[in-house]
Amino acid sequence: MSPWTTGPAGFVDAQARPGAAPEALRDLSLLSRHLFGDWVEALEEETGLPCEFDVRGGLALALTEAEEVVLDRALDWQRARGLPFEVLPGDEVRAREPALAGSVRAAFSFPEDGQLPPDRLLRALSLAARRAGVAVAESLSVAAVHVENGSAAGIVTPWGLLKADAVVNAAGARAGLLAGTPPLPVLPTRSTHLLLDAAGDPDRLTRFVHGSGCGLVPRRNGTLVVTAPGRGESLDPRLTLEETAALLGHAGGIVRSASAYAVLSGWSFPEAVSPDGLPLLGETAIPGLLAAAGEGRDGLLLVPAAARLVADVLMGRTPPLPCAPYSPARFGL
Repeated sequence: MSPWTTGPAGFVDAQARPGAAPEALRDLSLLSRHLFGDWVEALEEETGLPCEFDVRGGLALALTEAEEVVLDRALDWQRARGLPFEVLPGDEVRAREPALAGSVRAAFSFPEDGQLPPDRLLRALSLAARRAGVAVAESLSVAAVHVENGSAAGIVTPWGLLKADAVVNAAGARAGLLAGTPPLPVLPTRSTHLLLDAAGDPDRLTRFVHGSGCGLVPRRNGTLVVTAPGRGESLDPRLTLEETAALLGHAGGIVRSASAYAVLSGWSFPEAVSPDGLPLLGETAIPGLLAAAGEGRDGLLLVPAAARLVADVLMGRTPPLPCAPYSPARFGL
């Protein structure tokens, strides 16, 4: 099973995590969110499959005065760019989202952020690719990049050598493990997730929220995804009892009825970040080898912008953003 079927939580949140980030990552995030709506609409028209992209907005919560001050200061870059957001006192945000606990002191609302279930996006992408003539080989492992005369010329698989004019390393947490070329400097990490059944709660959340140390994403079917950073570099998809208890504790601190929700499933998802926090996008020093990796927790949010930049480089077009900040060349690759 692809990790995307039980993978990231589904945030399309260019604004709702307003903490410290490189300026180039903010630029890429805002571009990607701008592209998301038309991109998903085109996928749905092509395939007839709904992706359930919801631009309901999102919330960043403050449970203490100190958190409120930190969040407010972290929004200065958004004020400077004239981006829309709203500050809501605790009573007002609970009037809009009755599921929130009384401990919520204030919230910052970001109306242009959104969410979608990654598994639905994956199905639509897979079908659209097949209809465009792409041969999709699921569950096929790649052992190495094949290099001929100094240029990438294909990949080595259990099926043998698959020739190609160009190779894009988009292997996520495993992007640094491919043999045959210098490894990409991505650092494996993991996020942890629980799926809760909130369908019986008439006051359940209607938009995603980021709280202290975790995030929650409501689905149209009444389920609620709770997610938080994991520990270590393990690629094991299973949660420990400690991780499950921590996620339930996070949910209970934000949603007052969360303790009554049944746990449907739990999983961890492998992610990878670069040393400087920016993804690696574009050409490497090896002709024909491109990178699309290191997006970390922004992996879903950045999909359309990352794909656009890499495709433009591959096809010799001018990308919508300068590629230098994301180039593997910054690491000598």
